[in-house]
Amino acid sequence: YEIFSLVAEKLGMKELYTENKTEDDWAEAYWNLSDLSKRCSWEEFNKKGYYIVPVPEDYEPHPAFRWYYEDRDCDTQDYLNPNIKAVNNMNSMEPTPTSKNLGTLSGKLEFASESLKKYTPDDDERPIVPKYIPSWEGHETELYKKYPLQIISPHPRFSFHTHYDKHASWLDEIPVHRVIKDGYAWWPARINPKDAAERNIKHGDLIELYNDRGSVICIAEVTYRVPEGVMHSYGCSAKYDPVVPEPGATDRGGCVNILTSRRMLSKNAPGMAPNSCLIECRKWEG
Repeated sequence: YEIFSLVAEKLGMKELYTENKTEDDWAEAYWNLSDLSKRCSWEEFNKKGYYIVPVPEDYEPHPAFRWYYEDRDCDTQDYLNPNIKAVNNMNSMEPTPTSKNLGTLSGKLEFASESLKKYTPDDDERPIVPKYIPSWEGHETELYKKYPLQIISPHPRFSFHTHYDKHASWLDEIPVHRVIKDGYAWWPARINPKDAAERNIKHGDLIELYNDRGSVICIAEVTYRVPEGVMHSYGCSAKYDPVVPEPGATDRGGCVNILTSRRMLSKNAPGMAPNSCLIECRKWEG
């Protein structure tokens, strides 16, 4: 607000933009438009900093599927259930002749999936009756002997895909996002102390994460927050920055998705499976 107020002042439009209100004035104005202003005063809220909404005396909890157990129409939000018609932006449910049914083909709890039996009965990786299936790229495969570390690459906290990363330099000053060393902002990769010691890796070392798909240079964060045999590095947000401009070159930007497979969950489930990924790690000597 202060920044835009100063810009408006430079443009000769400060009064038009601010309406002569301070930041606190605007906060109070929006407060007065809310339902909370009917429950306590602005001064009380400003002093305490929060308000706990009291539980109504006639409140009744609605555990999931209680309606099904009691053979009643569904009275909880279940917009994925084709047997129930959601109205009013899913805030209320409109009864139908099948409102007592679950969203399965049988309308009941199923140990054997009727939908899988009907549509994909030959999918060995998504069987009709759930069971444990070893990962196609995990610790029970031959590949594990060559690449004994599993890389976990969840969504990051400070950038969205490649948006902001490499475009907002102030993000490089956040250590859990990037760590500056020798003038370059490196992408952190977390490794357990035991795995690090076995590879002569110390906190702050530049390390190479690699497998048959490619290699990525990161900066090591040695921490007990990851278990042995696992590495953690945020995925999908680092801008690709190859060491040399050649296909297949080692990346120094932290683009760990280079290491993951393009394989889907199964032939009938078009979801990506980035955490079924084995790698090895070593100090970067380049």
